[in-house]
Amino acid sequence: MSPTASVARVDRDSPQEQLLSAQLRLLYANANLGVTVNILAATILGGLQWGVIAKPVVIAWWLYITLVSVLRYASARRYRQASPGPADINKWRNLFTAGVGLAGAGWGAAGVLLYPAAHLPNQLFLVFVLGGMMLGASSVLAPRPEAFLTFLAPAGFIPAVRLFLERDETHAAMGLLATVFTLATLTITRRIYRTIDSSLRLQLENRDLVQNLRAANQETAALNHALELRVQERTAELHKSTEQLRAEIAQREQTEEELLRARKLESLGVLAGGIAHDFNNFLTVVQGNLEVAKTQLDADQPAQGFLDEAASACQRAKFLSSRLLTFAKGGAPVRRAVSIAQLVTDAVHLARTGSPIRIEVTLAPGLWSAQVDPGQIGQVLHNILMNAREAMPGGGIVEVRAENAGAAPDPQVRISIRDYGCGIPSDVLQRIFDPYFTTKLGGNGLGLATAYAIVAKHGGHISVESTLGTGTEFTIDLPGTLEAPEFPAPVAAPMLTGTERLLVMDDDEALRILSKAVLTNLGYDVEVAADGAEAVALYETAKATERGFDAVLLDVTVTGGMGGVEAAAKLKELDPSLKLIVSSGYSDAPVMSHFAQYGFDAVIVKPWTVKEMSEVLRRVLVADPVRRA
Repeated sequence: MSPTASVARVDRDSPQEQLLSAQLRLLYANANLGVTVNILAATILGGLQWGVIAKPVVIAWWLYITLVSVLRYASARRYRQASPGPADINKWRNLFTAGVGLAGAGWGAAGVLLYPAAHLPNQLFLVFVLGGMMLGASSVLAPRPEAFLTFLAPAGFIPAVRLFLERDETHAAMGLLATVFTLATLTITRRIYRTIDSSLRLQLENRDLVQNLRAANQETAALNHALELRVQERTAELHKSTEQLRAEIAQREQTEEELLRARKLESLGVLAGGIAHDFNNFLTVVQGNLEVAKTQLDADQPAQGFLDEAASACQRAKFLSSRLLTFAKGGAPVRRAVSIAQLVTDAVHLARTGSPIRIEVTLAPGLWSAQVDPGQIGQVLHNILMNAREAMPGGGIVEVRAENAGAAPDPQVRISIRDYGCGIPSDVLQRIFDPYFTTKLGGNGLGLATAYAIVAKHGGHISVESTLGTGTEFTIDLPGTLEAPEFPAPVAAPMLTGTERLLVMDDDEALRILSKAVLTNLGYDVEVAADGAEAVALYETAKATERGFDAVLLDVTVTGGMGGVEAAAKLKELDPSLKLIVSSGYSDAPVMSHFAQYGFDAVIVKPWTVKEMSEVLRRVLVADPVRRA
């Protein structure tokens, strides 16, 4: 039995059971001594009486005492091995009492069986031995009353009765002395019992006090440990709350910076949107007339070179206009499923040209496509790669990685661009996305601001980390898609002519004149209208005369009149199969990015070129199943 189990068992015992267990332990602890004394004394007494008592009687009596002693020894051994619990206490007490009773009866019987009637010295020796046994047993058996009573009473009173039976004064005196001795021994043994009982009770009380004190100490230690743990928990909670508060403050500061940046972009957008429409109209007129003029001159005319230079300037102006319009509050980008791998590869190829830097590209396996405007996102990548080139004028390595982020149903694609250049100071890093902020000599401060606005309009996120002297890393997250990328069909011919009837609506007279000239030169039969109402009226008239139009080109914004979206709805009511093309240089409506939802079949952005116009008309008119038939 384990010590823990023993302690737990004692704690469950009643005080009386604990006292009885302690008394039994004392009795059984002295059992071996009593057994040894019994056998030794029986042997001596049997030897002294051997000549005056019949030998078979002496042998029988000695065997009895020896057998009882052996049984008592075996019982004591079993007791020590068993370590009995409360339920077994009475059994072991009764077993010990029975053994002592048998021993006492044997010694009492010796006063009769071994009594030499004619030998007074042997009688005195018998009484002397019996008295010695009683005195020895009184101290050994004192822990329990039933133990010493069952031994002393028969061992003392039976020989006294035998002496009284002799009926003479000598033996009567000896019997009286034996009786008085037995009573005195019983009285002394009882007093020893009371002393032992009091001592054991005091020990048990002291043990209980020690256990209570130990339990109190353990409880105090447990309370201290629990208090320490609670303090640690509260400290951890406080630390966590502090870290969370710091994170929230940092996030709030970042949000405030982004809101401030958004307000700056919005302010710039108001300005850009206000002039964009007219600016692109002017560019369209200039570029269109240049192309028409080129067709009127021979290829070897010197003026062709000047016209080419002017057309190239228009293209640069168009690019600048598109960068400015990025900040405007216009519609979303014209998106489609684009291969990010191809987009990154093309941007890297362009950035490598004429540069000493080495660009290492890592494309994750199974890279998703992205729902983006490829031209705008290509511009973002180009701007950042050019910054990386400029950060390492003496050459170096730029790492470009593209990988999947997020998971269905909200997939994202992450593009990371890292250079190992000079890095960006912390005070500059906070402003790099601000419009017109630049630290470059001759810079315009629109590169990264344009990138930020483009990514934001795509519903993505762009961030930057930089360490001065170590390098800079830009991270771009874009909305991904599990759809296969769309690849535009190649144009078979640089210019496509036609003979279809077209209706063009634009509020700018110069554009109406240019559109009619360009489209007529391509072979189309063209009529023009200044607003949506005039376009609807012309279409109704043409339909009534059975000379309807094959396609209608509508400008979105009309000052003081019906715009293209409203006109498209009315035209679809007249002819649901009518082909409609929307055109604008800037619009605050999403029709330019989601033209199909408004009933349009295609979109062309101002300023357009003659080639772009011919390609759009080709896609729309050739896709007509009636015309193919």
